[in-house]
Amino acid sequence: MTDHTIRVVIADDHAFTRYGLRVLLESDPGITVVAEASDGHEAVDQTIRFLPDVVVMDVRMPNGSGLWATQEIKRARPDTKVLVHSEYEADPNVMAAMRAGASGFLMKAGDVTQIIRAVRDVAAGAWIFNLSDTARMRPWFDEVRTARREAAFPQLTPREREILNIIAAPKQTTASAAARLGISTKRVENAVTDIKAKLGATDRAQLITMARAAGLGTGP
Repeated sequence: MTDHTIRVVIADDHAFTRYGLRVLLESDPGITVVAEASDGHEAVDQTIRFLPDVVVMDVRMPNGSGLWATQEIKRARPDTKVLVHSEYEADPNVMAAMRAGASGFLMKAGDVTQIIRAVRDVAAGAWIFNLSDTARMRPWFDEVRTARREAAFPQLTPREREILNIIAAPKQTTASAAARLGISTKRVENAVTDIKAKLGATDRAQLITMARAAGLGTGP
C-alpha cells in the first residue's frame, strides 16, 4: 500500500479517545481518518458509507458492541480490516471479535505510537497482536488461524485449496508442488491458472500474497 492512502474509521464511545487517535494517525501522511463512530451501529454505517481500509474498533460500546460491529462489517465489507483497540486483553469479546474476522488487537494502555504501524500492517494483510502473555494465548491463536484458513476462498475446490496451500508455502516451486502431490507440473500450472482466475489475482506473486494473508502456506 505504499502508493495508497490508508482510509481509517475510528470507532470508540469516548470523544477524547477518538480525538487522540485521529491526531496520532493523521500525523502519518499516508493515513487519513475518513470518519468517526461513537457506537457499534454507527461504526457499521460509517464503514458502509466511507469504505475504509481499516476500522480501529473499541470493543465495549453502546448500541451494538465492537464484537457485533466487527461481524457486521466483515459481512458487508469483507475487504475492510478491523483492528481491535481495547483496555482488556482478557475480555472474551476481544477473542470473539478475532474469531469474527478482526485482523489485530492492541491494548489502549500500550505504546500509542504502535497503532500507526499496526494500521499499516493490517491494511497490508498482516495480523497484529499486542499481548502481555503471548504463550498463554498461543492455543487460541492456532485455533483462530486454522478456522480462518479453512474458511478462506470458498469458491475453490478442495483440490485447488490443497494446491494453493502448498504453493503458498516458502520455497515451494511448481516442480516441488507437483512432486508432493504426485501429479505433473502441467496439472499444477493449469490449476494455478484456474485459481488465479477465480480469486482475481493478476499473477502468481499476488496469488501467494492473498493466500498467506488468509493463513494458507503455513501448515498441512
